[in-house]
Amino acid sequence: MEQLNEKPVTLAHVAEVLTKKEKEYEKMGGELLYEQRKAFEHAKRFHKLNVGDAEKLQKKLLDLPIGLSEERAVKIIDLMPESVDDVRAIFAKERFKYSEEEIKTVIDQVDQFR
Repeated sequence: MEQLNEKPVTLAHVAEVLTKKEKEYEKMGGELLYEQRKAFEHAKRFHKLNVGDAEKLQKKLLDLPIGLSEERAVKIIDLMPESVDDVRAIFAKERFKYSEEEIKTVIDQVDQFR
C-alpha cells in the first residue's frame, strides 16, 4: 500500500495546482470535481500572494529563530496578519505563546510582501 505524504501548502499554491488541473480536464472534455471546484473558488478568492511571493515569505518565516512550524507559516501567509493581535488570534487555541517581540518580527516579514 502506498503511503500518502502530507505537506501544508498556501492557498496560492492550491490555486496554481487546481488551475493546471482544470486546464488538463478541459482538454479531455471534463471538469473539476465538486470538491475541487469549491477548493479552487476558495483559493482564488482568498489567496493574497502569488506562488513565488508566498514561497519567499514562507522561507523567511521558517528561517526566523522563533521556531515557526511549516503549518504555522502557511497559516500566516494565507491570512497575512497586520498586527500582533491578529497573530495572537490566529494561534489562540495553540498551547504555545510567542512574545510580542517575536510576533513583531513575523509582522515585519509579512509587511515586506504587502
